[in-house]
Amino acid sequence: MNKEIIISIKNLTKDYGKGRGIFDVSLDIPKGSTFGYCGTNGSGKTTTIRHIMGFLKPDKGQVTVKGMDAWKDSEKIKKYIGYVPGEIAFPDVDSGSTFLKIQADLLGITDMSKAEQVINALQPDPTANLKRMSKGMKQKTALVEAFMIQPEILILDEPTTGLDPLMRKAFVDLIKEEKAKGTTIFMSNHMFDELEETCDYVAFIKDGHIIDVV
Repeated sequence: MNKEIIISIKNLTKDYGKGRGIFDVSLDIPKGSTFGYCGTNGSGKTTTIRHIMGFLKPDKGQVTVKGMDAWKDSEKIKKYIGYVPGEIAFPDVDSGSTFLKIQADLLGITDMSKAEQVINALQPDPTANLKRMSKGMKQKTALVEAFMIQPEILILDEPTTGLDPLMRKAFVDLIKEEKAKGTTIFMSNHMFDELEETCDYVAFIKDGHIIDVV
């Protein structure tokens, strides 16, 4: 990889004991690439992603994003990232529309055309009560939020969970459009075939260890 590296993970270790965690994980994600992260549930995908986001402090090793330390500079880094977590927990507001408006106001977004485009593609019901939404509807709403800020980097943890096949296709089309714009995308999945269609590289993790990058 001769491209500029936008996310660098070096010897990252988080040991939860009894063989759980991630161990000596090293990955370089080139700027503008779509990078897949594949492994079964519990293999360490979410732990890695939470380190990239600066939510966890490494036991050993380091993650840098745009040259900044992911743990020490997490607030600065978040400005560049659109993020969908594996477990989605929304604040206690009355609807998806209200949530998206609050997020847009917080982030200073006045042009909602991207949000409207993603809503048209994924067809969530933004008027529905957030707490009563199905898993799939929550997933769609979280994806709208991540895409609407038009970030430099998208970090997506199991983004197609809860989406039916038609919506998965719409999601793939959105990823391809972001890729064409030069957005760097890092996304996890437990199914390789979903990553293969869109990713330039796929890293495989098993029991907290990287076993291959293709």
